[in-house]
Amino acid sequence: MNRVLGIIAEYNPFHNGHLYHINESKKAVNADYTIAIISGNFVQRGDTSLIDKWSKAEMALKNGVDLVIELPLLYSISSAENFAEGSIKILNSLNIVDYLSFGSELCDVNILNEFANVLYYEPKEFVSILNHELSKGFSFPKARENALLLYLNDIRKYANILSSPNNILAIEYLKALKKFKSPIVPVSIYRKKVDYNSTKVVDNFASATAIRKIAMTNDVWSLRQVMPKSSFDIMYDCLRSRKSSC
Repeated sequence: MNRVLGIIAEYNPFHNGHLYHINESKKAVNADYTIAIISGNFVQRGDTSLIDKWSKAEMALKNGVDLVIELPLLYSISSAENFAEGSIKILNSLNIVDYLSFGSELCDVNILNEFANVLYYEPKEFVSILNHELSKGFSFPKARENALLLYLNDIRKYANILSSPNNILAIEYLKALKKFKSPIVPVSIYRKKVDYNSTKVVDNFASATAIRKIAMTNDVWSLRQVMPKSSFDIMYDCLRSRKSSC
């Protein structure tokens, strides 16, 4: 029986880290097919995508994805919770997806699931602690982080988990899987070399944030180092055609 892998991404743009994630995910679950839910022309926080949705889809299809489905705008520009919920809703509704793979700084689904369980089921003691933290004037994200650490009562084990963006998104994916009572099995792949939003280039890896900044400087050589050739070619043509139309 075929195994189908689900991936949720923005691919803004598709880089070597994304290719690494796809390849490692396929190996981890022995996938026969891969489906990617990706944001379109607009991404989280309402930013405009560096390249158009058709080009992003083409990048994915040329690098190991078999089917690309656009995440509706309502979800793609929303909070991490809504972004995750909309994506999981689509994957779950297909009734063919066996696994969901996401990258994270922690790479331990069991620990991430402990957080997801508390946030989804909201035990009374946790809610009480959360309200107390909010009464101190903390922002909701900080109050929630404090309440989780106090409720789980193991600072050494859980410290800094909620300060990492990919961990936060992973927890939201796990919450959504619970909400939809989904049979999809979550798998986590360790985020390699560079952190989310890092502006550093390490070996041939760079974050999408760094790549977008490099693209604005026309440093073609650097872009070639951190993107698969097919992705670079698509982005280069896209950016060149944009300039010629100005």
